[in-house]
Amino acid sequence: LAKNGVRELNIIAQDTTQYGVDLYGAPRLAELLHRLGEIDGLRWIRVLYLYPDRLTDDVIDAIASEPKVVKYIDIPLQHCDAQVLRRMNRFGDRASLTALIQKLRDRIPGVTLRTTVMVGFPGETEAQFTELAEFVRDVRFDRLGCFAYSAEDGTPAARLPDQLAESVKQQRQENIMDLQMTIMAEGAEQKIGSTVQVLVEGYDRYASSFFGRTPADAPEVDGKIFFTAKAHALNAGELVTVHVTDTLDGDLIGELTARETNS
Repeated sequence: LAKNGVRELNIIAQDTTQYGVDLYGAPRLAELLHRLGEIDGLRWIRVLYLYPDRLTDDVIDAIASEPKVVKYIDIPLQHCDAQVLRRMNRFGDRASLTALIQKLRDRIPGVTLRTTVMVGFPGETEAQFTELAEFVRDVRFDRLGCFAYSAEDGTPAARLPDQLAESVKQQRQENIMDLQMTIMAEGAEQKIGSTVQVLVEGYDRYASSFFGRTPADAPEVDGKIFFTAKAHALNAGELVTVHVTDTLDGDLIGELTARETNS
């Protein structure tokens, strides 16, 4: 892939922390990241979907120490209330999850944290939803997706009592996403005046600007940065430096300041 020009490698599984268990009998994600970091040509290595209860110190250290591994972690938490998590067959509670997030921020300076949460799981009370909203407000995830529970035929959750009304689930989802959009807008505002590395993806002729992603933006699920590059013809896959000048609906706006000669 690297020889064919690939610059960014996204490592994706339902639970990437389990890489190696089927092949070697034990998790070996940390070793994989170190080995991938040795490949010439790759510039960004991104790891998605790391379950919180299996996010070990060796994986955290690999993400922190490998220059090519972007400081971006997607941990699908689903909820923060212990009772709701147990009904989902998951572990943890608000205190342990908050401690893990603080640990990641301490050990990986500048890390971007993304998560997904679910509202309206059978039996979720108003108090449990409120706790989730407070958790989202206090932790301030850089990226967050919220889904309303939908019963799937044949699943254990679909047979649980206390199924919530669709209107309740939708309202809770809207409340979480309204809160998160405010957090993300404030985060984008704080980037104005900074310089960021950008992987060029293309040119938008309607906006008359190039666009791409920063290390803090995974493809398809996160935002973009739109930037001008006077007298330059940039190619997709090129890495450039952009000065952030503004934001628009959560995306960044900027101006090219430098091209990397080894892109």
